[in-house]
Amino acid sequence: MRAAVLEELRKPLAIRDVQVPEVSGDEVLIETKFCGICGTDLHIVEGRGYVPELPHILGHEPSGVVAKVGDAVGDLKTGDRVVPYLFLTCGKCWYCQNGRDSMCSRLRGITGVTTNGAFAEFFKAPARNLFPLPANVPFDIGALTADAVITSVHAVYDRGNITSVSSGAVVGSGGVGQVIIQLLKDRGVRVAAVSRSEAKLEAARKLGAEAVWQAGDARIGVLSRGFSREGIDVVFDCVGSSESMEDALAMVKRCGRIVMVGEEDSPFPASSTLIAQHELEIVGSRNGSRSNMEAALDFLARGVVKPLISDFFSLEEANEAIERVRRGASGRVVLRLG
Repeated sequence: MRAAVLEELRKPLAIRDVQVPEVSGDEVLIETKFCGICGTDLHIVEGRGYVPELPHILGHEPSGVVAKVGDAVGDLKTGDRVVPYLFLTCGKCWYCQNGRDSMCSRLRGITGVTTNGAFAEFFKAPARNLFPLPANVPFDIGALTADAVITSVHAVYDRGNITSVSSGAVVGSGGVGQVIIQLLKDRGVRVAAVSRSEAKLEAARKLGAEAVWQAGDARIGVLSRGFSREGIDVVFDCVGSSESMEDALAMVKRCGRIVMVGEEDSPFPASSTLIAQHELEIVGSRNGSRSNMEAALDFLARGVVKPLISDFFSLEEANEAIERVRRGASGRVVLRLG
């Protein structure tokens, strides 16, 4: 099969003919249809965050159809439309038993991140990690479930404490941020969006953001208090840089919450005095749980969430696709394989 392979950090992917993954037991072989690309892929290529064993096949946002099943698989058949839950969990530890699957104590890998993924014509996954893709959700949109959509669902519903909030802000209006905007709007929350990209701000406006502000604007704190009297109830930082965190701190109200979704190697630019005296709640948010996966697919099937795809590339154009992400596409960048 053809695959885009990371053979050396900070170097372009190599398009190679590699062996189709073998499956046995509870494993399933999936023919890849589409695979999204996000900042995590850039981090892996650059040797930041996750550093898998090389050579490595990236691709953690795929959709596809079942091509072959192991002899212990009983509930999937050839041709089934599926998307994967990425975390290869034990299913038995405290975290798995309490709906915090991505924190599994005995995690065996993350598809496309620490184990081979779907920048290839085929990838494999355990049967229990595969979820049926609803018939009314196309493969290109469905591919985004495993990262952009599930991450947003977890951030909003599990980490955002949005039960009684009336205002929200999203810093970084890319793929995840755009889904968060849609989820907040569905709950009747007034949303402001922040980005350095005019194209992303325009996309946020079209998705329902009532205010859009340039990242790093010195007036952002004043603007937020004009938008919501005391400041923003909950801010979702989808970037994770020192600059984006400074924007979040300027916008959030006293007793408000900042949800850290983006990941960068940046220190949090706030003193313990500020956090304590303003009684701020600062929480992390990582991908999501198996129940979040079910919810994500339901939101897609009901049309509550409609992820924006700005660019399609072929597998052979994987390096061009990664560079498009690096330059800041206005929506998700997706590889078309099937």
